[in-house]
Amino acid sequence: MASLSTRSRKELFSPILVLVVTTLVDMTGFGMIIPLLPFYAARLNAGPTSLGVLLASFSIMQFIFSPLLGRWSDRVGRRPVLILSILTSIASFALFTVAESLIVLLLSRIVAGLATEGAVAQAYIADITSNEERAAGMGKVGAATGVGFILGPALGGFLSPYGFWAPGVAAMALGLLNLVFVLLFLPEPQVHKRSRPKLEEGFARRLLDALTRPLTGQVFIIYFVITLAFAAVPVIVPLLAIDFYGFTSVEMSYVFIYIGVLQILLQGFAIGRLTRRIGEDRLIVLGPLLMLIGIFVMPLMPNLAVFAASLAMISFGVGLTNTAVPSFVSQRTPPEEQGAILGVTQSVSSIARIPGPLIGGVAFELAGLAAPFFLSSLMLMIPFLLGCRVFHACYFKGL
Repeated sequence: MASLSTRSRKELFSPILVLVVTTLVDMTGFGMIIPLLPFYAARLNAGPTSLGVLLASFSIMQFIFSPLLGRWSDRVGRRPVLILSILTSIASFALFTVAESLIVLLLSRIVAGLATEGAVAQAYIADITSNEERAAGMGKVGAATGVGFILGPALGGFLSPYGFWAPGVAAMALGLLNLVFVLLFLPEPQVHKRSRPKLEEGFARRLLDALTRPLTGQVFIIYFVITLAFAAVPVIVPLLAIDFYGFTSVEMSYVFIYIGVLQILLQGFAIGRLTRRIGEDRLIVLGPLLMLIGIFVMPLMPNLAVFAASLAMISFGVGLTNTAVPSFVSQRTPPEEQGAILGVTQSVSSIARIPGPLIGGVAFELAGLAAPFFLSSLMLMIPFLLGCRVFHACYFKGL
């Protein structure tokens, strides 16, 4: 045969494998751009406030549009919305490539925030997996995100000496490859083909009801505070590493590679076994506890072994929560509302990333190096205690 049929091409790869590759390529392109923003902004004579606006604009757009596009994927299908999201990412990379003013650079971040591959990928996995398999499937996508955040900055740094246009063009090329891969190998989930809900006026009321249910509402609070506390880590950990150990930018890149490798090991290999053995409800307790211990201990002892162990606990804690929460919420959501609710989950994470770095920086400026670590530890008591309540409700009341 001269060529494979469309059906046989799609059968070469499982949908989860396609989603993993799609997420990997998308996060690699995203990771190529993010580390360059401070330098690009400086070239355009933009100060720290403008840089903050650039970084916050992405999260704000994700907060607004993730549930909307997630709900749209419930209506029109996962595949069309995923394709639209990839096209939107390509457009954002194109704007980054040609940006010669702060306005165009800001526009590139706003357009990037319109894409919602993560929520749609999670909804797709919810469509095709059982409750027992769901966390493992979402963990594989999380591992791909970790790999992308390792490869992206490395590729961006390698290409940046040629000009900021070079990483932008490379990210566009990766996006186009991603688009072709999805078009060729990712079908619409069969379960979603058979039943697509109509857009009903009562959806907003049902969505609000889901958010205010005792378990789901508490889990969203857990997710918000965990993300809020972790968002300060890229600010406070480098400050501590520089002060305690004299790390340069090279050593700091190794730190983030170390975090990425830990995430790959956890979400790519361990999360499925952990979920089957102890369940999402226990992981929602364990994640905040590990983060709390790691962040609290880190500034107490200036020792590299303690630093590495604390980083491991923080990384495992946030990785457990980032996988267990969407899986837990998905299992308690009707099939026709998976995209919308998982979009809300991504929105909760996006909005928490906005004040997190600011809180860490202000606490450091006002009260010293240890203050943001102790403040984050104090905040993490909230998700730990709420996680205990969720576990109690699941284990003893059967909710």
